[in-house]
Amino acid sequence: MSEVGAVQIPFYNRSDPALWFITCESTFKLAVPKPITESMTKYNYVVSYLPPEVAPLVRDILMDPDATDPY
Repeated sequence: MSEVGAVQIPFYNRSDPALWFITCESTFKLAVPKPITESMTKYNYVVSYLPPEVAPLVRDILMDPDATDPY
C-alpha cells in the first residue's frame, strides 16, 4: 500500500451494506494527508473492517480478488 493516512472506517452496517460502502468511500476521500485512490488500498481497508461473521459470505471474493481492481 503506497498510500498512508488517518482513516477511520465506520462500523459495518449489516442492515445496509451498500450504505456502508458509500460511507467508506467518503472516508477514503477525506483521508489525510491525501485521499486514498488505489483500489488495493481500499480493498485492504474494507476487508480488514469486515466482521468475522460477514467474511464467509463473501469468501469467494476475498480468496480471489480481481487482479486489476480488487475494490
